[in-house]
Amino acid sequence: MTLTLGNLNLGVVSDLSFSDRKRLEDMDLPSARGSSSQDLGELASNLELSGVFVGANRFDDFKQLQRYKRLGNSLKFDADAAKTVVFIREVKLVKVDVNILRYSLSLKESLFKRVNSCDDVTSWSSSTTGATVAVVASSPTPLEGLGCIKVSHDAGATEEVNVTLEPVDSIDLEDFDWLSFAWLMENISAINSAIIAVTEGVHTATFDFSGLLPEAGKWLRLRVHRTSFANYGTLDWGQIDRIKLAVTKSQAQNYFFAVDDVGGFE
Repeated sequence: MTLTLGNLNLGVVSDLSFSDRKRLEDMDLPSARGSSSQDLGELASNLELSGVFVGANRFDDFKQLQRYKRLGNSLKFDADAAKTVVFIREVKLVKVDVNILRYSLSLKESLFKRVNSCDDVTSWSSSTTGATVAVVASSPTPLEGLGCIKVSHDAGATEEVNVTLEPVDSIDLEDFDWLSFAWLMENISAINSAIIAVTEGVHTATFDFSGLLPEAGKWLRLRVHRTSFANYGTLDWGQIDRIKLAVTKSQAQNYFFAVDDVGGFE
């Protein structure tokens, strides 16, 4: 079986296993008349796999796996047998020789609740005067789906460039510990701050994710634990009214950033 994890081809995987074999099933419930069943739903699982990297880039691919683990980013795991989102827990090097690179991975599956697919500009706006907010299908190419939200502006020094998601109905992330979004930025130089702000009523919690932006021009799947937000405890996470993303730079620049696939992980 051949698998991909994010943009990496894991080569030929010789072993794949789920630690919880009862992920999806119904439980029969006894009753006085007839019978009924209760759907237990999906449960997150641990996955273990091992395989062999091949090709000229195999060492670079292995280093990239280690880098993903350090960043703590989530990755989409695609195969004929499974499509899910996972966090890398462990990367092991089994054996290296001239032609092959064997590895084993321990992965943590996570259930994902999508808040906004970013395929439509509805509910998105910017308070930055002169900024352009649009859904684009290319430049950049969306990470997921048919479109992503692109914000462009010829910004002055220290001017905040922002975009806000303000849906008609409040967002319920009470049962999800992580807030997740995909982010791509054309130019990451001279950044003073990159803030995600989550608002419920009069309460707002913030987190500066500028330290999580190591590369320009590439999609990053960022996830922020709710306890990492300043003032996270003041919010009712089941009644979120607004999610705002804002960037400030110390230099005047014309640049854009893009957002995709906003949601929460359990």
